Amino acid sequence: MIEIYTDGACSGNPGPGGWGVLVRDGNVETEFSGGESATTNNRMELLAVIEALQSFPQPMQARVYTDSQYVQKGISEWIHSWKQRGWKTAGKDPVKNEDLWRRLDALAAGHTLEWHWVRGHNGHPENERVDALARAGLEQARRGGKVANRPALVPVESTRSSAKTKPIVEIQHATVYRGETCVLSDFSFALHEGEHAAILGPNGAGKSTLLKLLSGEVHAMPKDETRWVLFGEERWNVCDVRKQIGIVSHDLQRDYLICAEGLNVVLSGFYASNDTYAYQEFSKSQMTRAYEVMQELGVMDLSGRRFGHMSTGEQRRFLLGRALVHDPPVLVFDEPTSGLDLKACFQYLDLLRAQMAKGKTVLLVTHHLHEIPPEIDRVIFLKAGNIVADGFKSTLLTSDQISGLLDSKIFLVQANGWYQALPG
Repeated sequence: MIEIYTDGACSGNPGPGGWGVLVRDGNVETEFSGGESATTNNRMELLAVIEALQSFPQPMQARVYTDSQYVQKGISEWIHSWKQRGWKTAGKDPVKNEDLWRRLDALAAGHTLEWHWVRGHNGHPENERVDALARAGLEQARRGGKVANRPALVPVESTRSSAKTKPIVEIQHATVYRGETCVLSDFSFALHEGEHAAILGPNGAGKSTLLKLLSGEVHAMPKDETRWVLFGEERWNVCDVRKQIGIVSHDLQRDYLICAEGLNVVLSGFYASNDTYAYQEFSKSQMTRAYEVMQELGVMDLSGRRFGHMSTGEQRRFLLGRALVHDPPVLVFDEPTSGLDLKACFQYLDLLRAQMAKGKTVLLVTHHLHEIPPEIDRVIFLKAGNIVADGFKSTLLTSDQISGLLDSKIFLVQANGWYQALPG
């Protein structure tokens, strides 16, 4: 049985609006969305269902889920009386949105459908997803008039099993500004324990801001619908984040003090500081852990060398050591091989894969396809501050999909589970 989830959104009502659709057929999912610059919430709720049914050229059986009682009761109860009265209400007034109701009635007649209402904004996972799609459609309509985006019409296979593992990070409806620029708009994302994922996007997509959001360096706007959950907890401090999520970023490497010695780079992870300072104290167990990490990463002989005198690859290893001192369950890598020669690149990727083999959950943020190791199976496309696709690597890493993401003709080649991009 096919499952269809739909939602609509509107700002101002009337005003700019959006609609979102999630179609699940077995283990294959398809998401699409759109919007209009001048509309109402009810019209967007109706249009979401219409767009979903229009995507099926042949008769099918489906369960349709909506958080709109206007849609659910309208199509399953009220519409029969409206039609008998010549599309009039009991008060003999014209039925509002008659044009869309007629379209929905004609489409529904070609399928066998069950209509289900779910409570909105109540933690229903699929309803939250289509709500985010509808809001994304709204924002695009606000900026550019009428839009219809179907980046995932090539079906996106769900990477989530029916028995989900423990959620690590859950971000819902986050809006993040950098200065006066809105970088992430109504952003929602979740990562589960043991789930390796790569976030791909062009420059300016919002990847750096997402990293700063994860590390606690920037914060989402305080809105009622916004949730930021870490390891199941909604209340936590930045120190907790840095102990449980180890982040190795390009910005950190650029800004790290060049006078810091290698050992102190690793030790600074205990305080999340840039170098170590006289007031900081380190226990015997912390010193032992720092030496263990340097030994594991093959940089013990560089422990006394200054950061500024190291090669790019050596610096990257020490920053990885800084992230590993707490033995965090999650590691986040930002363009991990940028600036490395081929040998150093392959060596660093081997270190990354070794951490996954140890049971670490890895999130990779990049625009370099060659950095995605075979163990990563989930890929998320980030563009203009919004997730435009989320699914299996085998489905999304195609020439057509990457060309659409980067707005450039790209040809992909694959070998032994690795990918590389060539000019199209």
